[in-house]
Amino acid sequence: MPFQEAAPIDSRRAPRPNAALCPAFVLRVTVIGLLVVGALACNRTRKPSAPVTRYPTLPAKQVPEYLRGSIFERVDLVDTDPLVVSGYGLVVNLHDTGDNAQVPTAVREYMIREMVKRGFGSKLQPGFEHLTPEGVLRDPRTAIVRVDAIVPPGARKGDSIDVRVVALPTSATTSLAHGELYRTELKIGGANPNAPGVAIDAIAVAQGAIFVNPAYALKTPDDAAARRSLRAGWILDGGQVQESRPLVLRLRQPERRIARLIEHRVDGRFANLKKMQRDKIAAAQDEAIVRVVIPDLFTGDWEHFSGVMTHLFFDTSPQFVVFKSRQLAEEAVKPDAMLLNISYCWEGLGPGALPAITPLMTHERPEVAFAAARAAAFLGDPAAPQALATMARNSSHPFQLNAIAALGELPPSPVVASLLREILDGDQAMARIEAYRVLARQRDPMIASRVINERFILDVVPCGGPPLIFATRSGMPRVALIGPRPSLATPFNFTAMDDRLTLLGDAPDRGITVYYRPPTDDSPVKFVSRADLAELIARLGGDPTAGAARLRFSYGDVVAIVQALCDKQQIVAPVGKAPVPAAFVFQPAPGLAEAILDAPQIPEQERPAGDGAAPQPSAVSVDEGRPN
Repeated sequence: MPFQEAAPIDSRRAPRPNAALCPAFVLRVTVIGLLVVGALACNRTRKPSAPVTRYPTLPAKQVPEYLRGSIFERVDLVDTDPLVVSGYGLVVNLHDTGDNAQVPTAVREYMIREMVKRGFGSKLQPGFEHLTPEGVLRDPRTAIVRVDAIVPPGARKGDSIDVRVVALPTSATTSLAHGELYRTELKIGGANPNAPGVAIDAIAVAQGAIFVNPAYALKTPDDAAARRSLRAGWILDGGQVQESRPLVLRLRQPERRIARLIEHRVDGRFANLKKMQRDKIAAAQDEAIVRVVIPDLFTGDWEHFSGVMTHLFFDTSPQFVVFKSRQLAEEAVKPDAMLLNISYCWEGLGPGALPAITPLMTHERPEVAFAAARAAAFLGDPAAPQALATMARNSSHPFQLNAIAALGELPPSPVVASLLREILDGDQAMARIEAYRVLARQRDPMIASRVINERFILDVVPCGGPPLIFATRSGMPRVALIGPRPSLATPFNFTAMDDRLTLLGDAPDRGITVYYRPPTDDSPVKFVSRADLAELIARLGGDPTAGAARLRFSYGDVVAIVQALCDKQQIVAPVGKAPVPAAFVFQPAPGLAEAILDAPQIPEQERPAGDGAAPQPSAVSVDEGRPN
């Protein structure tokens, strides 16, 4: 069969690509289209989601008319409760009064781990290679203790705080006198006997010499009250804050715009107190929280700073300042006026408020006059310090001590120092002490200060008035000799510390013979000191510049000796032609702090976030654990 050629293809009739679709493809397109149309229809009918509410909206704060438009009206100052931190630590250098036999197992094991971490028993730690943790805990010169402290609102990293030390309830430790606490980490819930030290962040660290009640420090306790007192003590300024605790403002009606406005207002009002202009005093965290760092000028006085901060007004125009200051002056003279709030408002308004304030500094009502003079002084009125000093010199003025404290908050100046020195020459003991404390804090040149063996400060304050000896019980440990320079009246014979310490004075020209027999096998110490009390205190405390022969008594021991000598009227100073016995004034005990520390702890205590964990502590050596 002959081969037939295929017929040519007609291009006009050839099928084009995608000209025809298969049934499955058409079905897929139809379904997709229906889904898209349905989704669009659902979006058109769905209601928008409600915004997430992180903070409840509180009712508007009811404030007097003169506080309208202030930060106080908009916010609450929160997280101002005392922040209690605690831990377990080791006290050494006791005079055989310690005991660790009945310490809870978990606490004992925790302390052994801490001691190993600090280098006890390690050949790499010189002086500690022969001190095993177990051996140290068997020594009656040591005791495991509970350590507590309070971190105040607004505390900044590096601030010093007082620390309380207490023997464990199950231990037979009889006295913490003469003891020294090794470096101890303090945490929230750190002194949990079932899980000691379980918290991660160390809020503070503590160490130093323990200060017990000086009434019992020089003798063996003979009653239950004395024994209980000696089982507890304080380390003055012995704690250091490791995590800052800023003040927290909480907006009652959260709004990011208002939070930013508060940040700007607070930061602008205190801008002149910044170390660096790029630093932030206030920072809005979100729509409801503003965190505030206290400037250096207000360190240790968060109430004053928070009072001024919260009583700032948003309107800063000159017209508003004039109007508001006059309105506040009218309110101040009304019965039952909120004078402290009004004073804070004046201070927040600035110097433009002075024309309305200064006429009230001479008001017949002392509370009005003080509120006005206080605010005017902080605003730089040159007449205000003199008005405060007039109140401070008046023993019958109800705000005498408040006026001295207000003078102490002002920036140091020759005018303020001169006014305070006049108060030192008076005969009002409490007013003189308050004036001294202000001048000491400002490092006034009239006060001769001497650091005694890095344990305490001895201040000699030459001035008129009767002789006065003052010892601190919180903050920096200090002994102040106020008035004519005191000395020991001879002849006398004084014994203490179970007759191990003897002070003997036969005649004024022979000085004072000091004899001390240590409770250990160390050789007795004997030397002769002048009858001058300042020299004797320095030599008892171990000042190397006071003489070759000296002791190394703690601050508590020295205070106890001086107090006992004053009780026997053996310390005198010349007033006129006759010697006058010196009065001893001991700063009141920190009763409020003790009440807070003794109160039951609230589980899962809330606190603001800090700057991070504290560094791990290093080992502290004290002459291989032997007492001095």
